[in-house]
Amino acid sequence: MAGLVPETWVDWTVDAAESFGLMGLFLVSATESAVQPVPPDLVSWPMALGAGSIPELLTIVIVATVGSVLGSLVGYWMGSVAGDYVLSRFASESSIARLEQIMHRHGSFGVFFAALGPVPYKALAWTAGAGSMPLIPFMISGGIGRLMRFSIPAVAIWYYGDAALEWFTPARFLLISMLGLILMVPVFRWMQNQGHPKEEGMRTR
Repeated sequence: MAGLVPETWVDWTVDAAESFGLMGLFLVSATESAVQPVPPDLVSWPMALGAGSIPELLTIVIVATVGSVLGSLVGYWMGSVAGDYVLSRFASESSIARLEQIMHRHGSFGVFFAALGPVPYKALAWTAGAGSMPLIPFMISGGIGRLMRFSIPAVAIWYYGDAALEWFTPARFLLISMLGLILMVPVFRWMQNQGHPKEEGMRTR
């Protein structure tokens, strides 16, 4: 995603965020989940590399996750109020069709996988709002996905430094994510039972 954004914009956003520390990371995470295109990974990864302790690393991950989840509420509201306009203007039809299919077919599991992967989180929030997906399952499954999205590379970078950036291939990230998903199966089963009747009522666009 960052490659689609002018480099000057990315550099300015990252430099401004880093100058404000954790508050800058929170703002980038929150706004990326609603409107702006610069991913918070560009801020959280250097911060993880420079973390001096596990509590500091944990704080970075939590701030990025909380910012992303809270910002997605704005994106969800935008989708619920002006979903068709927002989606057609700022996201490709193929991307939105894939997200809608994921959420309709897999419900909370689909949101989890989309939040964990490279999909811009604002597009997911817009689609969930436009499709009237129940808010609580969206927040829980998306929050867990974003927590893993930020924590897995942060821990790897903190332990292995710059070498982790070369080792961290998409295939290895997916493998680690799958192992984490297995551990979260009981939580997702409960969540799916809570939200399944309503998720079937998501309207199609």
